[in-house]
Amino acid sequence: MKVFASIVVEAPAEKVWAVVRDFIGLTKWSNVVSTARITNDMAADQLGAVRHLEIGDGGVFIETLVALSDEDMSLQYDIVDGPIPVSNYIATMRVYPITASNTTYMTWSATFDTTDDQRELMRSVVGDQICAAGLQSLKAYIET
Repeated sequence: MKVFASIVVEAPAEKVWAVVRDFIGLTKWSNVVSTARITNDMAADQLGAVRHLEIGDGGVFIETLVALSDEDMSLQYDIVDGPIPVSNYIATMRVYPITASNTTYMTWSATFDTTDDQRELMRSVVGDQICAAGLQSLKAYIET
């Protein structure tokens, strides 16, 4: 299954990317993540860094940084463990400059497997509550 969300941010792409590339910076801009820390003695921008995220309802996600490119302004992470019934989860966040207006087009997508009876719920949870809502929070943080 694949979900996709996008948004335009009224800020230069370099500014947006500086926020996005901080793998444990979600506590600054997310309305859901209450704590974020790297748990395996790696730098937050080093491939293989494992982050521990706690969300407002007490859930915990363990995620690994699997790709990061400053040139492409993109990162990918997987979910190793978490409270949602998904497997083979890979999320991609990408930042694109809109050169005509010095603003940013940003995407957040994810691919994952889930059981047939969870498909629509996970489409909503991941697509709407994680990706789309996360982009809205990021936009609000950067534009204020």
